[in-house]
Amino acid sequence: MKYASIDIGTNTILMLIGELDGESSIIPIRDFYAVPRIGKSVSSTGELDSGSVSRALEVLGEYRKAAENYGVRRIVASATSAVRDARNRDEFIKLARETCGIDVEVIPGELEARLGFLGAVSGMSDKSLSSLVIDIGGGSTEFSYGIGMEPSRIASLSIGAVRITELFFRHNPPLPEELQAAADTVDKTLKSFPFSEIRPDRVFAVAGTATTIALIAQKKYDFDADAVNNFRMQADSLGEVFDLLKKKTPAEIRTLTNAAEGREDVLLAGALILMKSLEAAGAREFITTDRGLRYGYLLHKLAQLKGK
Repeated sequence: MKYASIDIGTNTILMLIGELDGESSIIPIRDFYAVPRIGKSVSSTGELDSGSVSRALEVLGEYRKAAENYGVRRIVASATSAVRDARNRDEFIKLARETCGIDVEVIPGELEARLGFLGAVSGMSDKSLSSLVIDIGGGSTEFSYGIGMEPSRIASLSIGAVRITELFFRHNPPLPEELQAAADTVDKTLKSFPFSEIRPDRVFAVAGTATTIALIAQKKYDFDADAVNNFRMQADSLGEVFDLLKKKTPAEIRTLTNAAEGREDVLLAGALILMKSLEAAGAREFITTDRGLRYGYLLHKLAQLKGK
């Protein structure tokens, strides 16, 4: 039986169509990607603007049709930071149900972190190691640490690629003082997570920021799932990509890889958050994967249906 899991983020809306493999893993069939940036300006206005909502509803309508064409049995949809923070989120949820036939669940940050952990670890053959999962979104970044399939430390921090870009970067490329101000804020915010108390065997970086950086590091223009899933990247290589990005305009960043499309103006901020997170964790390398929230959320909802 096929299922669909939709992840409505600040910048992107993703959909996974897959089948359940046992109790704790998913076999992906098809991934869908769109960049309506529903969270545009939420950090400054506190609301989802009408243009962003219209673009998001258009994407959800297309996803609904695609899921039906694949014979999907059930669609589940989660919304994270931008919708979570918006005063008019109920209006968006109502429109998604009435116009697209999709029920959207706004999940709290801590659940988002836990499910991102579940999604990342579910794709690994050895699930017994301790893992730190870093999930950089548009409005927030989720951190989760644990052994096996259940995290013991989780946090959702208000540092995301879109949020940091909107708050600090006024020039393209950003001025050194803009980068420094952003770095200082990220460093200060990261103190909320107890990095000194954990010793992960491995560090995962999930979602679009990490996979796009992995492609740039490997000099791959076209998206290649095999090149980004379980790719081990050194912190020094991340620093080299960051130094490259900070000298380029969004248009120039877009020429490095087609995976940068829709995130070319926020990728530098995402790289900064990832770099600072690794420094805080004392990690010399990380593993990239695109098995994030949408995988964990689908496993979570299927477990609920089974009464677990």
